[in-house]
Parts: sequence; C-alpha cells; structure tokens
Amino acid sequence: MATTTTSRGGQQQAVHELLRHRDFALLWSGQLLSQIGDQCLFIAAITLITSLSASPLAILIPALSIVLPQVLFGLVGGVAADRWNRKAVMVAADLTRALLVLGVLLVKTTGHLWILYLSAAGLGVMGTFFYPARNATLPNIVPNGLLLAANGLIQGSYVIALIVGPMVAGVAVELWSMKGVVVFDSLTFVFSALTILLLRIPPLQNGFRKTAEQPTVWEDMKEGLAFIYHSRPLRRALYVTAVATLGIGAVVILAIPHLKTELGAGGLEYGGAMSMLGIGSLLGGLIVTPLSRRLSTNAIIGGMLMAAGVAIVVFAYAPGYLVVLLSVMTLGMCIVIARGTLDTITQTLSPDLVRGRVQSAVNLIMAGGAALAEALSAFLGHFLTVRAVFVGAGAITAVAGGVAVYALREAAQAARHIAEHGP
Repeated sequence: MATTTTSRGGQQQAVHELLRHRDFALLWSGQLLSQIGDQCLFIAAITLITSLSASPLAILIPALSIVLPQVLFGLVGGVAADRWNRKAVMVAADLTRALLVLGVLLVKTTGHLWILYLSAAGLGVMGTFFYPARNATLPNIVPNGLLLAANGLIQGSYVIALIVGPMVAGVAVELWSMKGVVVFDSLTFVFSALTILLLRIPPLQNGFRKTAEQPTVWEDMKEGLAFIYHSRPLRRALYVTAVATLGIGAVVILAIPHLKTELGAGGLEYGGAMSMLGIGSLLGGLIVTPLSRRLSTNAIIGGMLMAAGVAIVVFAYAPGYLVVLLSVMTLGMCIVIARGTLDTITQTLSPDLVRGRVQSAVNLIMAGGAALAEALSAFLGHFLTVRAVFVGAGAITAVAGGVAVYALREAAQAARHIAEHGP
C-alpha cells in the first residue's frame, strides 16, 4: 500500500487529501465521467429499443446480456488482474469498450437489435476484467489510512452518475441526437483509459509467471477460491455481501410501480427520490471515516445494514412523499457506507498475489445477487403484493446486519491489524 501521510481531520479532510493525491484523483475522475457516459448510453439504448420493439423481452435481453457474462466469466477477469499488468488490463478493457459501444450506431431496425445485445454482452465481459483490476489496484495507490474514504468516493461516484447521467442524456439527445450520446459514451471510455495510463501503479508482487509449468486459468481460479475458502474472515465478509445484495437489490425493480400504485407518483416524483438517494450517498461518503474512528468495522457494517432494512420497510409503508424521500436518503447513506466498508475489508485481507481474484469473486457475488434479487422480486411481486416483497427484502437486509455485527468481528480485527502493522 502506498505510504504517505494519513488523514488527521474529519472526512472532509480525507476527501480533500484524496482528491489532491494525483493517482487517485486521476482514477476517480476517469471513473466518474465514464459512469456518467454509461448512464447516458443506458437512457439512449432504452429509448432506441422501445422505438423499435414493443416487446418487454426487447428490454430484458440487454439486461441479461450484461449480467450473464459477469456470472459466467467473472472469475476469469480476476485471474487476468493477478497475472498481468493491471494498468494494461484496465486500459485494454476501456479501449475495447469504447469500440463496442460504437456498435450501437449500426442499429437501425428491429432486425438489428442483435447488434445491441452483442455490444451489451461485450461490455459485460470487459467489465469482468476492468473492475477486479481497478479494485485490486486501489490499495496500491491510495495513501495509508484513506482506503475506506477512497472506497466511499468510488461508491459515491456511481450514484452521482446515476443522478447526473439521465439529465446529461436528455440534454445530449436534444443537442446531438442518440448517435451523439453513443459517441459521447465511447469517448468517456477513452478518457478513462488515458487517466489510467497516467497512473503510477507499483509493480505487481507476482507478475506474469513465465515458467515451464505456467498454471492454467482454471488452476489460478481454484487457487483464488481456495484462498477465500481457507480465510474464515474473508469468507464471512463475502457471505454478508451476498445476503445484503439479495435484500437491497429487491428494491430496485419494484420502486417505480410501488410509488405509482401507493402514492400516485410519476416521473417527477421518482426523479426527486433518485436525487435524495444521491444526497444520502454523498452524506454516507462524508461520514464514513469519522464513523470508523468511533465504531469497529463490523459494527459499522451491521448497523448500516440494519438501518437499511428499516428504511426499506419504511419506504414500503410511507404514508406520504416526504417519508419516501427520507427513507430513500437513509438507504443511500447506508448502502454507500456498508459497501465501501465491506470493500475495504476484502481488499485489506487479500494480499496482492490474489487480490484481483478476490475482487472478481466480490463482483460476481454482487452481479449474481442483484440479478437473482431482481428476478425473485419480479416473480414474487406478481403473486404477492409489492409491499410484502419490500418487507421481506427489508427483513433480509436487517438480519444480514445483525449477523454481520458478530460474524465480521474477526474480519474487522484482522483488517485493522494488517492496516496498522502490514500483512
């Protein structure tokens, strides 16, 4: 891990120090712009699909095209992150995604939608290489003591993009048409690749092992899974991540129909709720470091997941729009703090030798858990009430939080020891 001065003030000082740190500022700015571009492309793609086909499957297929490659090839990306130069892996993935996005420009009729689906699948595959390499790199470029704050900012950038992206997309479509939006997203990947090229990343401790008995990809995957299996603290952190993802992911797909049915809310009200989600996420990023000085890591994760579970139930029974906004803001804050803290634990407990493979397992759990949660929510929402699904999701999330307080105690102690004394 990089050795520079640690933060001595609150989270605002930590954020200021991080953004003054050249390498993290480059990585974060590239990621933020790229994620905004992705949200613009998402809006443009949905608009294009609905204009060409009235079938709900036309929208479902691209979503599956992105998720399935993450489930099928997720662990392979971790092997690449641990075998090869991580900067090269990230740059290659970004430039490949920049080209894949341009394929959407070829979609003119319903018969061309397969091109969009293929592009979406390609983006999903490249993501399985990019994100493990990025997350494995983060502890090597972030100053000591600021990894938790850095993970909070990385999580926050996604939510900022989720809010800003649709607004930028609306303006971009008016100014440049849909083609302009596609080109814009492609250029954001190029920008991200350029920022990564400028990073000063310490060389891998393992590198590419050029020996006569070079392990196969499958053997490297098994080695990473074996490390996770034999590390009880890390294994428990992944269990908590999986259950929390299953609970929180259930909210995503049913939020709009719930607001419409229960409160008669429309697009404006949903947009306001998304803005409050962003405000809560930013608030979570601001308080995570001061919180970590007062509470143990396992208490933070457990408390945030329990609070998130309560917020989901409050959202389900909200008597008015103001309560919806408050519950959504709380949910955003809790998610950013819990996810950022869990990421910090998994990164700290993983030596550089296998960190890419561990992070690929984390991404696989997140992608698979979210997809499973959305599918179950849609299925159960058809037979039960949406409110009942929310209550179940809230209960699962809260239970995961209660378990985390005890199950992650050993992980929190081990991570603290490594952070203070080294592996």
